[in-house]
Amino acid sequence: MKFYTNLMLFTLLFLAIIGCSETTEEITPPKPTHHPEGFGDPSSPKFHKYVFANHDWAFNLTKCQSCHAADYSGGTADVGCLTCHTNPSGPEACNTCHGDFADSNFTAPPNDLEDNSDKSFKGVGAHYKHVYNNNTSTKVGCFECHKLTENGKFVHAHISPPPAKMKFGDFTSPDSSYDVATYDFGNATCSNTYCHGAFKFAKSNSDNKWGYAEDFIVGNNYTPTWNSTTDLDAECGTCHGETDANGIMITPQPTGHFGNYSITECAQCHSTVVDASGKIIDKSKHINKLADFHH
Repeated sequence: MKFYTNLMLFTLLFLAIIGCSETTEEITPPKPTHHPEGFGDPSSPKFHKYVFANHDWAFNLTKCQSCHAADYSGGTADVGCLTCHTNPSGPEACNTCHGDFADSNFTAPPNDLEDNSDKSFKGVGAHYKHVYNNNTSTKVGCFECHKLTENGKFVHAHISPPPAKMKFGDFTSPDSSYDVATYDFGNATCSNTYCHGAFKFAKSNSDNKWGYAEDFIVGNNYTPTWNSTTDLDAECGTCHGETDANGIMITPQPTGHFGNYSITECAQCHSTVVDASGKIIDKSKHINKLADFHH
């Protein structure tokens, strides 16, 4: 009798262990996630880019690092970001949000945050002309127009609701008679920028006074439209010289410059800057806040 009692108890215990094991497997919760379904799928409306955009880009990437590690390699989430974000800076690379995601050297619009590529959009505008295809001066860096934040941690601090914050650096005129260079967000225009003719060179400070017809050589202080599609806002004559009603150059020389010359004659005195056809040959000597003379 005792034998059967022990056998029954053993059987019940065995069945209980099996039952608990099966129950445990069934109720084990899936690995938790903080992201909605489709967060990593570019074809999904819940893809993280669109989630950030829907929140006006007001997002700090340190939130990602809290789960995915400071270098985005996995962290406590055990899921890394570097499979897609293959550039050295990972998700913090500039071309993650604007420029070309496939080319780490192309870090400014087009494309803008909304994937626009036409320069009539304010987010695109003349970025390409200034940064990559600048034929009139050295290339313009991001922080010459967009303020660098404290300690250089730009990627963590600058992601905020558009429009982009503007603070001109080297493009502000060195002459105190001009106002500080500014950008008008409503009209998409730049004002009082040295690079568009807000300059004044005094005859009294020049070693070549014979080149002056007046006490000062003064630029046009032209107000370009950032998202213009005419391609005329950087024409010779808009910043210094004279243009007609259609923006076509009549003469390239600024007010106060002696004589009346054509663009093909500039090289007679500025041969290190332009060639005989008027083409800029040394961009470092043009729009550099100096009157580069060489005869």
